[in-house]
Amino acid sequence: MSKEITTHIENLFDEAARTDSRLPSAIKKQSTTAQWLEMKVEKMYKHSYHEAQILLIPNSRQISRWWVASTILREIVEEKDKKDIIWLKAKRFPWTQISRIVGLDRRKVKRVYEEEIIYIRLWLQLHQKNKKISDMIDKII
Repeated sequence: MSKEITTHIENLFDEAARTDSRLPSAIKKQSTTAQWLEMKVEKMYKHSYHEAQILLIPNSRQISRWWVASTILREIVEEKDKKDIIWLKAKRFPWTQISRIVGLDRRKVKRVYEEEIIYIRLWLQLHQKNKKISDMIDKII
């Protein structure tokens, strides 16, 4: 049971990192061209010489799971280094690169990551009688 919940939490963070890259940026870039130049690519031009830009827009389930993951990182995980380790691993960075960013040994970084995932699982199990936490657990699983 505990191993399953741990993998569900890891999958939650993986999906949240992918959803985060699909969300629009917080600051809108200023366009130097006119609005009429930004047109949708029609179906007949899909396989033409020019590449069509495809936008992957997250659905509501992915956005709600992203919100749960960010809430967990904000409220449960306390230290900034641990938050960085979890988020960088969710973005599929290798352990060696995470260790360079954080400034620890790669084995220590992996151990801290595993301990923090277990801590999150135990914290959620202890507080599952709370309505808000039980809703979060339902969205994780």
